[in-house]
Amino acid sequence: MTLWWLTVQGVVARPRSWVVGLLAAGAAALLTPGVSLMGSIHEGTRRSLIESGAGDLQVYAAASTGTPQVVVGPGGVPDLKPIPDYGALEPRLRELPGVREVVPLELGMGAVFRGNALDEKLAVLREAARAPASEERDARLRRLGEDLRRTLERVARNADRRGEAFAEEPAFADDLRVLKDAAQPAFWERLTEDPQGLLEVLENRVARQAGEGEELPVDYLGTDVARFARAFPRFELVTGQLPPPGTRGLVMGHATYEQYFKHPIAVRMDTLRRERERGLTLAEDEQLRTLVERNVAEVPDLVARLDIERATSLQAGLARVLGETGELEALLARFLSVDDATFDTRFAQFYGELAPSLPLYRLKPGDTLSLKTPLESGTAVPVRVYGTFRFQGLGGDDGRVNMMSVVDLVTARHLSGRFTEAQQEEARALFETFGMEGEAMAPPESLEAFHPPDIVDAEAQTVDTEQAPVFERARALPDTFSEDELSRGTVLQAAVVLEPGTAVEDVEARIRALPGGEALATVGWQEAGGLLGGLVVMLQAVLLLFALLLSSFVALVAAGTLLLLARERVAEVGTLRAVGMQRREVFASLLLEGTLLGGIGSVLGAAVGAALLRLATGGGVAVEDGSLQFFLGGTVLRPELALGGTLAVVVAVTVVVLLATLVPAWRGSAVAPIEAMRKGEG
Repeated sequence: MTLWWLTVQGVVARPRSWVVGLLAAGAAALLTPGVSLMGSIHEGTRRSLIESGAGDLQVYAAASTGTPQVVVGPGGVPDLKPIPDYGALEPRLRELPGVREVVPLELGMGAVFRGNALDEKLAVLREAARAPASEERDARLRRLGEDLRRTLERVARNADRRGEAFAEEPAFADDLRVLKDAAQPAFWERLTEDPQGLLEVLENRVARQAGEGEELPVDYLGTDVARFARAFPRFELVTGQLPPPGTRGLVMGHATYEQYFKHPIAVRMDTLRRERERGLTLAEDEQLRTLVERNVAEVPDLVARLDIERATSLQAGLARVLGETGELEALLARFLSVDDATFDTRFAQFYGELAPSLPLYRLKPGDTLSLKTPLESGTAVPVRVYGTFRFQGLGGDDGRVNMMSVVDLVTARHLSGRFTEAQQEEARALFETFGMEGEAMAPPESLEAFHPPDIVDAEAQTVDTEQAPVFERARALPDTFSEDELSRGTVLQAAVVLEPGTAVEDVEARIRALPGGEALATVGWQEAGGLLGGLVVMLQAVLLLFALLLSSFVALVAAGTLLLLARERVAEVGTLRAVGMQRREVFASLLLEGTLLGGIGSVLGAAVGAALLRLATGGGVAVEDGSLQFFLGGTVLRPELALGGTLAVVVAVTVVVLLATLVPAWRGSAVAPIEAMRKGEG
């Protein structure tokens, strides 16, 4: 009691010592909201990943060299081995206590080839040629054919200029002659009689001379699409529908659909509106002005891709909107040259008046695209696009997570090149037929194991030229699949969704205890999130570094302040030692002063920080940035003041001040009584 009384008297009598308390209060006031915000980011990212495909756990084969992910990262797709006997494993996983759903997954990188301007015009012409023969159809074919012929004239002139500039014979001289023939009116005389034959010549011999197309990325998760939509509550269908049960199909990520399959001019118009809503202006922001300039620069390419019907309709719409007539390119360039005063009106007119005349999207729900794995030699897999989806509240059309598409597992397996069980059995039978049984000659698991045979002696080979070889007709991939085909195929990873309140560690232990569980491995949501989960760890490391720097500052200033105060109290210490107080008691008294200052200051600072957090956030803070929505768990940030985090801040700051008090307390208690009293008299 005496020590505590002396400690309180010492603190009250020396206002300069209150600086230590103020330092502790400032540190706690900063760290309390910081810890709360970090907790909100951690919890928001956890919910986002769990509710958008990662689940609480990811199960995969322990023999894999990579770890499962649900978002393609910088390193591409992880190297995973198929889960052993997944068809038998899945029911056992579902029966485990605390497991709500099990969803098979396979991450993949896909690509779709987009043709050049001629390819797009030929597609319109082919669609018109499919209509039943009639005078109306023939008239439309002639209009489209004449427009395409004029386009081919420009392509032929460009080819001649390239040949003159490089002074060399073109690589495809025969194709160039066909191109020049196609630019003549005589070539189109048989269009109405044999449109398919003429189109075949144009597509195979002419279209590629207008330049190469481009590859559009379509990253995907192979899964049971209907089960995926049920298991993850943030799944939101935007357009179209889910593929019917037992049907191959793809539901495209809406962000991919908007960014890669929407016309670039329309994408930039959307970006301009989004940035202006955030407070930016064209007059002050150079990047926004650059977007306007790029739109104007791409007008010739847009016009070149329009068929005559769309071009005529668009020209009439521009004349109506601008109130003047002129050439299509000039009118469209004038319309797209927007500023802050005209943008809102032009944006509304773009979608209201002009969009119906533009190829706004390169595909629509119901179309079939040829999906192929980039940089792979496998054939493209045709798959129907049934619709688009997004993960609700996680970034909108510019969010990274909404770039992911979902496709049925059968299509994903064909894209990966892995053999189905039936193909593996067929390969095994062939190996046995040729006497190649045994472990050393095991049949391959995928098409990657096959390579073209080397020619040993080309001259010795003879070819029978009298009879042409007969090849087996290739079988198209069916549009439907059976439940047996789905369940017996290979699966690389599976998301396990748990009931609320279930401990992840308990479920991991139950999975390891299953028959064959030693061949399985599990990772949590953070590892499955890949780069997105790693960013949370980086933010935690930044907060920890800030806390360490702040603690070092508090410790240094507190130690310096207490050292000065200890020198001023030499006479007081001498008197206390003279009346019988031991050195350890003096040390304890000085140490208690620092602890009291740090404790009171940290408590007051934590209270101030909590009040500031409540005032700043109130009922929640709207999150407009798409990338932040993912890490904060939605469109509204509601930081929760966790009692454990607040107590940890109070204790940590108090301990820092206590450690800073050790040296001043030790030096202050080390003065001899006679020397202290002599200095006091002096």
